[in-house]
Amino acid sequence: MSRVTFAFALAAIFALAACYPPVTTHPVGTTAGLAPDPALTGLWKGTNSDGKPGYFHFLQQSDGTTVALIVEAGPKAEDWNVATLTTARLGANRVMNATLQWTNDKPETAPPGTVPVLYRIDARGTLTLALMDETAVKAAIAAGRIKGTVGTGEFGDAIITADPKALDALFASPGAVKLFAEPFFTLRKVE
Repeated sequence: MSRVTFAFALAAIFALAACYPPVTTHPVGTTAGLAPDPALTGLWKGTNSDGKPGYFHFLQQSDGTTVALIVEAGPKAEDWNVATLTTARLGANRVMNATLQWTNDKPETAPPGTVPVLYRIDARGTLTLALMDETAVKAAIAAGRIKGTVGTGEFGDAIITADPKALDALFASPGAVKLFAEPFFTLRKVE
């Protein structure tokens, strides 16, 4: 199990219960087409589910990826993170495939794969980010609804190993949202 230390934002992604959230061995959206989402580009400010403020700056790259620079805000602001993202639309769902690159001044080592993040931008321009619910994913793997593995012990990591076609079909289905927890971050674009 990987231990990842963050103070906010992607901390919620990578430090839940001191272990990694569910990962996929293939990025979600591979068969549907991975493409940068221009609606994300720019600076966003918001709070995480614990009320801690932060900034996300999404920068599109020439290789089709997006870099997210996440910076803690507030009086004790000292933490920052960099993640590489790919994005896809599958049915009504928008998904980020996140790979953490840096925490503060240290490169990250993470389990192989990407962390799927469900994101939504509502009619008022509010961006919400939600992680996969580890309990729901483990139950889906155990029931055979999704191909994957679960590590041993209470905190064993869930790894979704479904092939790209099956993975995209799952994430395009309306029921996919049931595999995600409540949003961990709510943001508004800074103009």
